[in-house]
Amino acid sequence: MLCVVAFVVVLVLSAVSARYRRLLGRAWGCAWRKVTFRACDTTFRDDVKSSLLAPLAVRAPRLVTPASIAIEVTAWLMVLSLVVSLFILGRSGLNLFVYGTCDKQDAQSCSLAAEMCSIDAGPIGFWESIGQGDVVGAFGNEFASLGETFAAVPSRLRDWDAADYAAADATYLGGYTSGLPTALEIIDPGCRFCAQLFRNMREGGFDRTHNVTYLVYPIVTDDGPRFANSPLVASYLTAIRAYDDAAGGPASGADWAILETLFTQQNADGLDWQIWLNTASATEARAQLHAWLGEAGYGPGQVAEIAALAGSSETARTLAETRAVVEEEIRTLAIPSLIAGGRLRSGLVDADTLRGID
Repeated sequence: MLCVVAFVVVLVLSAVSARYRRLLGRAWGCAWRKVTFRACDTTFRDDVKSSLLAPLAVRAPRLVTPASIAIEVTAWLMVLSLVVSLFILGRSGLNLFVYGTCDKQDAQSCSLAAEMCSIDAGPIGFWESIGQGDVVGAFGNEFASLGETFAAVPSRLRDWDAADYAAADATYLGGYTSGLPTALEIIDPGCRFCAQLFRNMREGGFDRTHNVTYLVYPIVTDDGPRFANSPLVASYLTAIRAYDDAAGGPASGADWAILETLFTQQNADGLDWQIWLNTASATEARAQLHAWLGEAGYGPGQVAEIAALAGSSETARTLAETRAVVEEEIRTLAIPSLIAGGRLRSGLVDADTLRGID
């Protein structure tokens, strides 16, 4: 492996100094034979080792043999490190292209990704598995994850149509306007980046140029919901749509009114409603949702019916179907995600970008 390391070093040095370029051909010839599992048929490897060991041979001849072994071991470690680094770089770049993040296990930890709340991507990472002593599982999970990423590449290159993923009883921000393109956002009511995306849409006028609808997706980790009351809010948003749809009349827009309040307004104490909701008890959160339904024009009996529907198996089934769409069809790792203009955009989209989406 010494000639492989030497080639990399010579390649770097030759980029900054012409004096090393005459060695580049010899270094490459030896390195290429080595990586293709053939013996190096030049003296380049011996020349490199001799130049490293010559000073030691003069001062301490007995140390030449162990030093020679140490050089070979170091060369192997450097080549292994190079291969691993190139693999990580390639994998991260592919993940960034496919999912909008270089780290599938923790999407928001990737500094190159947009601002987002990450979805749990399944098995633990490579080094966590190594730390637990599961070497076989570490490599198995790594290659399985890479295979999933490769399999998702074609879907990211195709033209995305938001209408394909809209709910059957979808409602639209500000109401549906014939002739405008459809845009679909995937949101968690507790994620602060979803709130910012909503504000960016208002600022950029995106809701006036697109029929904006949503899929509600409460993020769930191994420890439970990422935001404690998001499943409760999701069940009420889903129940409102189903209740209005069953009534046979136009959608009330109460689900969007609740989202707008959550994402843009503050309570009497000056605290953002979203922050309050993420720390409130389930009883407090449910009472506040009932109050917002009353403000939207629903009577006490209607509120009770919506509450019962929110806790029903029908709503649970609808939420499970929505989760399957997000995880198995759209396959995003970022909340929020936005399908608009023929593309899937992962993470927060700024107002200027929204203005430029057709």
